[in-house]
Amino acid sequence: MAGAFVDRVKKSILRNIDNEKFGVSDLAKELNLSRSQLLRKLKAATGKPVNQFIREIRLEESVKLLLSEDLTASEISYKVGFNSPSYFNKCFLNHYGVTPGEFKKSNVDLQTLQNKDPEPVNKKRPKKTIIFTFLIIAVFLTGLMAVIFGNKPVNNNPRSSIAVLPLLDLSKDQDKEYLVDGLTEAITLELSKINSIRVISRGSAMKYKGKSNLYSKIAKDLNVDLLLEGSVLYSDDSLRVVVQLIEPLPKEKHLWQNSYDRNHSDIIGLVHNVSNEIAKEISAVIDPIEPLTAYKPDAVAYDLYLKGKHILNTQRTREFSLQKAIEYLNSSIDQDSLFAPAYVALAETYLAFNNLIGDNQIKLNNRKRAKTAVDKALLIDATLAEAYITKGSLLGKLDWNWDKMKTFAEKGLKLDPNNSKARILLSDYHLIKGNYAKAIEEALIAEKLDPINPNLGCFVAERYYINHEYEKSIAKYNQVIELNPNYGGAYDGLGYAFFKIKQPNKTVESWQKLQHIMGNTSLADCYDKNDFQECLRYYLSEAKKDTPRFCRNPGVISSIHMMVNEEQEALEYLRIAYQYRTEDLPVKLTYPDFHPLHDYLEFQEIAKNIGVTLTD
Repeated sequence: MAGAFVDRVKKSILRNIDNEKFGVSDLAKELNLSRSQLLRKLKAATGKPVNQFIREIRLEESVKLLLSEDLTASEISYKVGFNSPSYFNKCFLNHYGVTPGEFKKSNVDLQTLQNKDPEPVNKKRPKKTIIFTFLIIAVFLTGLMAVIFGNKPVNNNPRSSIAVLPLLDLSKDQDKEYLVDGLTEAITLELSKINSIRVISRGSAMKYKGKSNLYSKIAKDLNVDLLLEGSVLYSDDSLRVVVQLIEPLPKEKHLWQNSYDRNHSDIIGLVHNVSNEIAKEISAVIDPIEPLTAYKPDAVAYDLYLKGKHILNTQRTREFSLQKAIEYLNSSIDQDSLFAPAYVALAETYLAFNNLIGDNQIKLNNRKRAKTAVDKALLIDATLAEAYITKGSLLGKLDWNWDKMKTFAEKGLKLDPNNSKARILLSDYHLIKGNYAKAIEEALIAEKLDPINPNLGCFVAERYYINHEYEKSIAKYNQVIELNPNYGGAYDGLGYAFFKIKQPNKTVESWQKLQHIMGNTSLADCYDKNDFQECLRYYLSEAKKDTPRFCRNPGVISSIHMMVNEEQEALEYLRIAYQYRTEDLPVKLTYPDFHPLHDYLEFQEIAKNIGVTLTD
């Protein structure tokens, strides 16, 4: 009987396998069951939650396609109903222990793969950077800068915005993805130095990697006038890059095309030539500028640097991968101690690594290592925009020196006017100083520079939340979810916003979705069986098991204590966050969650020491 039911469920899922929105409610409707009936029956028959069962069926089908079809992993991800290739890769890796690409290149058969033990449900996984991660998606390949563009008059040319699409790798082996992505990023950075051109950040443009969208749709999505696309073909010792400039709207025009051949070791010269040619083509108003003599790093050091950067950009939610990135970057520095961009990348990797570990003392040590690295970069080369911005971030997160943070962010912005991370720092500065309207203004500018980065959408929504604009916050979070249905940070923030407008049922709905995305089935199931307050207390009991040194989210724990009206307990965990200088604490103190604590002397003292201006 149970077997027949499971077969019915499988058939229903397979009929809808390419529908990314097909979930528990849709499945229950097809089977003529209530949601709770489906949850109970499938759990009894398989021992698995419905979301996990659906996901595993999708993964099984993906394996069959990998073996039988000549499709990329990205194409397969959509065919089996995953809304993004990155989420598909993560689920595949967690379940089978290898990525889709690694599996396709291996000789492992289907039976062997399906017999591999899946990741245990209770295994600790790297936690997503939520308010954090002022990166989805932001990157720092300033080492390829060979040209320093001076300030120019504002260009009246209507074609004033551009996106650099991910370059295609047309080489036979396709084993140097890090090199191709690094070249894409380098060209983006070069163009970002022109004041009169708005350049979309790498993070937003890379969303189109492996996709076959129409140029007109990409241009509309990113709100740009021009697109740069191209391809890379490399051999053992040479590199050929072909690029073309496209005006997609109103009718597609190919404005310019060129090709470049270089030795593998002369990538910096290649990037310089490509970016200058494009800059001239975009606007005749911009005078040709003679390049400054750029430092040319050791070829081995540069290759190690690109490998480390590629891992940082593509695998920042995997602890062991970031450890490997740190090794590559340290090796790059050992090979060439005067290559400043490697120090900046090392600093950024230490900060990204902190998002994945629970030891607060090690986090403090890593921030100090990051500070040492970025100081060395600035000592070597005072023209690196990313060095100033990373230094500014550390001045805020480590030293709570907000005025200096602002100064360094502005220096970075002067060197790179299109840098969204500098705008994020300026938004934080105005938030800390109590000017919430200005903080929102800077956040919106950052979002415009990186328009489909879900992290930046959530960043804007958080600013609205802090300013008590809950409806705007909810609308922005929903906008992020519409484009990124499995982006956990949006559901997290959405839950808080719904709670503030007294809609706890929608808070439950949002946070249950978050827990399913994160794989926390026990907490997700709690919402089905218990009332909201009980589930909050269950979360607190689980989150507070570790000692203060190993407490991952003291600020979040404080917020949840406020939701159950436990003010003293909230203060206790704010004290822990203060002790270990957790990166989210200064912004957390501005949350409306903590307004009832504004009359507490201890809260006032913490805010004063950090430099946070409290508002009502």
